[in-house]
Amino acid sequence: MNLGIVENKKDFSKIDKSKSVLENVNLLSEFEIKDKAGTFIGTRMGRPEKAKLRKLQGSPNVIFPIGREGGRLRSVNVAYEIGHVKSQFPLLFCEKCKKETIYPRCEVCGEKAKQQYFFRSSQEKSFDKVLDDEEGEPFCRMDLDFVHYFDKAVEHLGMTKQEIPLLIKGVRGTSSEGHIMEHLAKGILRAKYNLQVNKDGTIRFDATELPLIAFKPKEIGTSIEKLKELGYLEDIYGNPLERDDQILELMPHDVLLPSCKETPDERADDVFLRVCNFIDELLVRFYGLKPYYNAKTREDLIGKLGTCMAPHNCAGVICRFIGFSDTLGLLASPYMHAAIRRDCDGDEAAIMLLGDVLLNFSKKFLPGHRGGTQDAPLVLNAKIDPGEVDDQILDLEMLMTYPLKLYEKAEKGVHSSEIEVPTVSSFLKQGKDVFTGIGFTHNTSNINQGAKVSNYKLLETMQEKVQHQMELVEKIRAVDTTDTARLIIERHFIRDMRGNLRKFSMQTFRCVDCNEIMRRPPLSGICPNCRGKIIFTIHEGGIKKYLDPMLVLSEKYDLSPYLKQTIQLVKGYIDSIFGKEMEKQEALEKWF
Repeated sequence: MNLGIVENKKDFSKIDKSKSVLENVNLLSEFEIKDKAGTFIGTRMGRPEKAKLRKLQGSPNVIFPIGREGGRLRSVNVAYEIGHVKSQFPLLFCEKCKKETIYPRCEVCGEKAKQQYFFRSSQEKSFDKVLDDEEGEPFCRMDLDFVHYFDKAVEHLGMTKQEIPLLIKGVRGTSSEGHIMEHLAKGILRAKYNLQVNKDGTIRFDATELPLIAFKPKEIGTSIEKLKELGYLEDIYGNPLERDDQILELMPHDVLLPSCKETPDERADDVFLRVCNFIDELLVRFYGLKPYYNAKTREDLIGKLGTCMAPHNCAGVICRFIGFSDTLGLLASPYMHAAIRRDCDGDEAAIMLLGDVLLNFSKKFLPGHRGGTQDAPLVLNAKIDPGEVDDQILDLEMLMTYPLKLYEKAEKGVHSSEIEVPTVSSFLKQGKDVFTGIGFTHNTSNINQGAKVSNYKLLETMQEKVQHQMELVEKIRAVDTTDTARLIIERHFIRDMRGNLRKFSMQTFRCVDCNEIMRRPPLSGICPNCRGKIIFTIHEGGIKKYLDPMLVLSEKYDLSPYLKQTIQLVKGYIDSIFGKEMEKQEALEKWF
């Protein structure tokens, strides 16, 4: 019918070859046919999804310096066997015990210790901050009796030797202004629950930010009774909450924890369950208080408070856990994403348990250098103000369906400013409530449907990642395969290889036993401290990892002569350092 073919009658005399295909179709059709494709917008591939526990370099359980005595793994247990630790420690004095200590409260009697100061010029210690116009430092380098402090920490917790974790990891050294560190007891308990500490004393779970307006109870694994306790009494249409398939509007401070079944090692419900148990045991054993969370299953996490933060920021926003999603991302209201000062989609946020932040965070742990206070919850925001969050939230539409005029003006290419659609900005000007009645324009059967993990994460080698990417590019007519290959090489491979080549020529060397770092290897070829084996810190494999996929792309696609010559030059640099790669010996069974 669209082509004017009715009852086997064909009348193509109306066709005008000077007009477009769509215009000719409309000349024949009894009904007007619209351009279904509209305007195409090309985009680059986004970052892979993420949801995992944050770990600092070395994956420490406690912010406590164990120096070189901790060995390659920064092991507290190894330092205990050695018996002492050399590093910078706070300088305090217990007047009751008449002895120096490194803690604000004496590890022996529990009394508050008095601050001492160290003066480098005279190598003296004093309770006075200034002596002879010289200002003392509240710390000094000392050879610490580590056995004493570790035994006291175990005694404080009331632990037996069998309960002590086999591997407790500290940090090489502290970088805070006063070299303040955590109590060893906290690290022992974190190691027990396989939890790692961040630079500020908190435990963090990082996740890709995903916006969510509404949900159904069956999608988040929370019972109707529990949702009613949390304040979800009606669905978006004003009907009482009675079924698990009703659509509810997400409250601005509520979030869904990522709990993807396909990645069991990256599930936030498991991590926060362990954090709750860690906090409860810390309250009981270290502080002598009652447990607070008493969480045994993941359902016990529902209703608990947390803190959301974005990188390069110093303010956290209090959130509430109301359920779980089978995704690798933090599903939260656009207001939450805007409140932590990030774009509403695709960026990364950190989630912390509020009890952990209030109990273990300290500004004194943060690095003393410039920018050290970034990415730390120096301020907590308990109530989102829509007028004071990121400006992007002002453009959020407040409707259930788009009006016909929007499509008509879009067809004519009219500027978006000429289209009147109710937004957060217009609601604020009218004094309306912007937290309710947001609506949504596209329904779905289940928000958890779709690909859980992208192939970029599942494929192990870069060769496989590039191969699959180019296979997809070749199938898409809108993409220039040669230009894509050029961008991969110029923007990624060559830059990375050149940077690693430069680092290789400037690299240091490391002892595998004591982890001693040296600018140049000694002539003996072994570590001067422990006579251990010395290795590179920048390895050949890290430099050559992109060489093979880059050569494959240059051979298969019609790249410019300049780029091909650049690739050969880079290959020549690598061959001049490591030599040409010989053919690898293969197993005989391959040929049978």
